[in-house]
Amino acid sequence: MVSLTLPPSVLLALWLPSPSSRGAAVVEGQDGAHTVEDPTINDSDDSDGSGDPDDPLPLSAWMARVGRPTRVTAVLPAPADPIPGLPLALEAGEAVIHESGPGLRRLLVPSPSGTSMVWRVSALPTAAPPFDASQARREVHRATQEAIEALIELDLARERPDLADALNDLITAVIDPRILPPAVDPRRVELLERSARLLGICELALADDGAAATALQARRRAEVLRPLAAVARRGVSAATERWAPTSGAAG
Repeated sequence: MVSLTLPPSVLLALWLPSPSSRGAAVVEGQDGAHTVEDPTINDSDDSDGSGDPDDPLPLSAWMARVGRPTRVTAVLPAPADPIPGLPLALEAGEAVIHESGPGLRRLLVPSPSGTSMVWRVSALPTAAPPFDASQARREVHRATQEAIEALIELDLARERPDLADALNDLITAVIDPRILPPAVDPRRVELLERSARLLGICELALADDGAAATALQARRRAEVLRPLAAVARRGVSAATERWAPTSGAAG
């Protein structure tokens, strides 16, 4: 069975509520150690006395220093469905919203650095709207059916059997449980899987414009699939959103 590949921001959002070296290692994968540039850290965050807050931190050290968030979620904005107030996230295509303490809101944006990654942190002046997991489940379920029906109607794979195989693999792909935090809510995992499958299907179909016989077919495919991809991105955010119990909000 095919495993779904999750963006680094999604993995980080999943592990931040339980900061650990294990979580940092999962986020980093095989590409090398990640670092964090966080100008929002002040002396009160430096509980371990590990150095100048202006210096880049290893990801695991940053996770330990800022501690458990009061709210965290991954966002995957795209030009077709940007998130207001997050232009840096739009440029990268992904980011993590991290809130901790009264009014302390951070945006972590990953940036490739050689074979590794640098997470650049900026302060968020206002809180991003919460995501509704229940609504996301309904929308993702409906959008997945619409995507499959659209691909059949558009006959996308008629001349591309390799594309048909890839799409079939995505429909049944799952998340490798080894990359998930312990005791993660099964409902969140199910929503994340469904959303990631839907997003993968839409991106694969939209990226293969060469399979369209005419510009009209390519435009039609975009008109149908881009709104469904937006639903998938919101589903990913809802699945990764986590609130501290004291906030009184549900994830």
